[in-house]
Amino acid sequence: MSSLADFGEYARDAAASWRCPGVAVSVIKEEELLHQSVHGWRDVEQRLPMTGDTRFPIASITKSFTAMSVALLVDDGKLEWDKPVRDYIPEFILKDSYATEHVTVRDMLAHRTGLPRHDLAAWRMDLPLADFIARMRHLEFNLSFREHFQYNNLMYYAIAYLVERLAGQPWEEFVYERILAPLGMEASNFAPQPPRPEQVTAAGYRVDRDEEGGAEGLVRLPFGEHTRLSPGAAGTIFSTLADLTQWLRVHVNEGRSGDHRLVSQENLKQMHLPQIVMPGGGITEALLGNTICTYAMGWSVEPYRDHTLVHHSGGVEGHSLIVGFLPQERVGVVVLTNIGGLPVPQALLYEAIDRALGLGSQGWNARFHTTFDPLIAAEAEGKRTAAAERVADAPPTHPLEACVGFYEADGYPDFAVELDGTDLKARTVGSLDWSELRHYHYNVFEWHIAAFDQWVKVSFQVSDSGEVDSVSVPMEPTVENISFARKQPELSEEILAALAGEYESPVAGLSFTVAIRDRRVFVAQSGQAPAEVKACKLTASLVGFRMEGVRLDFVRDGEAISRLVIKAPGMTLEAPRRQAR
Repeated sequence: MSSLADFGEYARDAAASWRCPGVAVSVIKEEELLHQSVHGWRDVEQRLPMTGDTRFPIASITKSFTAMSVALLVDDGKLEWDKPVRDYIPEFILKDSYATEHVTVRDMLAHRTGLPRHDLAAWRMDLPLADFIARMRHLEFNLSFREHFQYNNLMYYAIAYLVERLAGQPWEEFVYERILAPLGMEASNFAPQPPRPEQVTAAGYRVDRDEEGGAEGLVRLPFGEHTRLSPGAAGTIFSTLADLTQWLRVHVNEGRSGDHRLVSQENLKQMHLPQIVMPGGGITEALLGNTICTYAMGWSVEPYRDHTLVHHSGGVEGHSLIVGFLPQERVGVVVLTNIGGLPVPQALLYEAIDRALGLGSQGWNARFHTTFDPLIAAEAEGKRTAAAERVADAPPTHPLEACVGFYEADGYPDFAVELDGTDLKARTVGSLDWSELRHYHYNVFEWHIAAFDQWVKVSFQVSDSGEVDSVSVPMEPTVENISFARKQPELSEEILAALAGEYESPVAGLSFTVAIRDRRVFVAQSGQAPAEVKACKLTASLVGFRMEGVRLDFVRDGEAISRLVIKAPGMTLEAPRRQAR
């Protein structure tokens, strides 16, 4: 027998215990709404209340809609779960050749391709899906194909491209026409801007903490930095409590909502079937008493008190959310909050399920506090430890301005560094905004990734010629740091024309010829074939190139080039420009 009578008060008090500004909860059984309540503020500063129609960015809960879009294409006969993706999109190429040839849409949805997250390869980039697909071939694998579960947003971006190719329309249009519109999810869309002017969206927050991890207040987070690529099919949908309750009805009623069948019963079941085991034990076992965690397609699946629980959480820009259901008992729960990085949705999900099934309260909120409060304190201790490990009086090898410039790495947006007064700032071009790059010790700096409120250590590397020529950045923690090489400067047509010609060294018979072909620079040593060289430095006094460990500096005299300086290991040679006769 259900015991949800005072669940609204429980949800309100639980949210308050975490300093969560607002919470919205619903519980259904089949088509019936058993409970719905909203508490707190959608906007703390303006004292605007949370409502059942308040919109939230649902983040990774979007993945369940992406899985449904695939199921609908399978229903249409346009796609097979277990056919290699390259049979449909031959341009899909990964760095692992075996995975490239064998990966299926089931593998992609189940996070079992072997590719780690690489989130910063695409974060909020306004890049066409086809262009991103072309970049994926450069991203390093850290596991073998189908070896382990490994969460990956990028594969969902690729699925959006697959859907677009097979359906003949963008993924967003397909999801709207085949899912949102038939279910009457009128407040849901794919952008921060609501479909109608009167609709409102909850502001997102995180808890500001002191050095001991204690809560000091709330910090409002930047909102709505979405592009079609990112978070895209991995996390772009905005929705409401009412709309997501309607979404859950499809899943607890075998693919139907009322009299409308959205998806076949068989392919709905495929979405809910476990595909790969997720890491278990440890904190999860201590908290839930369960060692079995699996991932299906767009959903997690686990046993819970002799029942099967299917669920998915999401978190972005100061919002944390979860939807979950018991398919056999046909019970579903939606929990939406506007606080980031805290387990309020999970605590209320398990509490709501217990009460809906008449199992009585297990005090889930207190249990989550018992586990997470020490973790919050440990995070604060980690920040103090990082400060203590800093080597004192260890300045960088070069002036800060030597680090300024653009750096590039295959598969990633450019890494840019600028000098703002006396301080450095860094960003990934077209992705993460400018933020602080503060000196740590030696040539190591700490970069504040403001979007995640995280500090990461980056290291500037110095070439044999004594110049800062690359920067090592931990863009993906499960692989080696990504090395960004200083970007080749753009050379004007005038500079290229000035470089062309012959340069004669004082060594008898040794001269160098520079030729320009399609804006590419080639240097030929006397008696040898031309070799392409890459520009590495452009100043008012020189144009620098690199070629297989050799540095070539063309000395500028105004608009003209006066001589070539060749710097090789153990040798420096000057070759004046041969004057035209």
